[in-house]
Amino acid sequence: MAHKNMVSLGDFRPSDHWQTHINSIFYGIKGPEIHNHFQTYVSLDYRLAHALANNFYVRARSQQRPQSDKWLVQEWGVGNGNLAACFLSRLREIDRDDEVYPYIYYVLCDESEEILKGVKSNSRLMEHTGKFSTVRVNAENLDCFRLHSVAKIITNEIWDDLATKVLLKHQGLYYEEYLCPFMDSEALPEDSQAFLEQFKKKDLEKLAMLPNFLDAIHWERDFQRVDLDDWPFAETLKTHAEEFKDEIPMPINTGAFLAIKKARELLGPVNFGYTSFDYGMKTMQDLNQEGRPYFNLYGGQYTFMVNFPLLENIGQSLGFTKIIREYQNQFVKKDLGSEVVSLVDLVQHHPHIPNMAPWDRDILMLSTLNALNTVYRSPYSGKLNYPALEGTPKKQRKQIALLTKNLSSRGVPDTVAYVTHDEVIAALKPLRKLGYREKDIQSAFQSPPSAVSFVHTQFSS
Repeated sequence: MAHKNMVSLGDFRPSDHWQTHINSIFYGIKGPEIHNHFQTYVSLDYRLAHALANNFYVRARSQQRPQSDKWLVQEWGVGNGNLAACFLSRLREIDRDDEVYPYIYYVLCDESEEILKGVKSNSRLMEHTGKFSTVRVNAENLDCFRLHSVAKIITNEIWDDLATKVLLKHQGLYYEEYLCPFMDSEALPEDSQAFLEQFKKKDLEKLAMLPNFLDAIHWERDFQRVDLDDWPFAETLKTHAEEFKDEIPMPINTGAFLAIKKARELLGPVNFGYTSFDYGMKTMQDLNQEGRPYFNLYGGQYTFMVNFPLLENIGQSLGFTKIIREYQNQFVKKDLGSEVVSLVDLVQHHPHIPNMAPWDRDILMLSTLNALNTVYRSPYSGKLNYPALEGTPKKQRKQIALLTKNLSSRGVPDTVAYVTHDEVIAALKPLRKLGYREKDIQSAFQSPPSAVSFVHTQFSS
């Protein structure tokens, strides 16, 4: 129940209404600054993009080029443009006989003009001027493109941002989650009535001028009885929902339904499928695990976990005949021929990490980066920015600044980046000096996936 000092910013509405409302404000006023709130596996790293490019190259060489003489690749939800840049750069590098790269045209699609402005300033992408363009469009509404005209579609962590309903099963009946945003009256802007109107109308220009208010929103939730016959893909959904355990909130990613449907309509007769990277529950066992999260808040953004088993069922009902659902690191492993682990996961297996202060964890992260950089060499140049957390003591702040200064411009590109088993073992000596034991390293590579994991999905027909 909301505290008595809380002011309602609207009414109780289904979760997808408020989630999409708040996210359009978040992306509309934050722009490229969103990357300060979270990193994805393609924000600075290149290995997912290279795996995609390698796969595309092998398949494209065996296919006849389309009549338009162009393979049209679309990316929906473009982040900072790094995925597109690394995909194109890798294709250019491996296509020594000019069989594929000259015939690629890459279209970056996003609903946020601010995000697209940031993409246009990506220096790595600018190397491919003439090979790409940007289009402002919502991933759920791509009617501006000609049907059956696209060779490849890629999305990275957009399903969790698209409209998502939440379903709860209780004694054979179903209940839908409703949300309502509240804010402490003391946190409201001075002209509260004007703010409430701006928030309701999503007046991005005026909201962008205000101090950060998104983090101050408090969400109240309620559940109301629902009839699944009224929902999209009702028969597929009802069959899926029969497997739900009682009392566990289940995300129903209806926006992703529409994205998969649109991908099916846009892919041409000769195509390389729809690839998605996202974050959520890979199996029914994961979905039915009690206590697992089903949403996250990042700087005010409201994201839902992805229900991958349901989306595979939706893809099948739409006519996709071959669907791959695997952990994201398995996709990279197949490309590199080596086990991989995220750097942040490696650091989490350090024996002293649970007892470290936040700034000491930062020092360990930077020290681990410098240790791995003795053997790691990125094909791209770029210096990782790693500012000290607010509240970091002066001594540790100096140490963080020095470690950051010493990072190699050709080193591991990000804390959210994949490193191979061979790279980690080659850096074993400096890692041991930091307190890592061989059993910690093996554990990082062998730990079973959590109920909420990064997953690669490929839809083909």
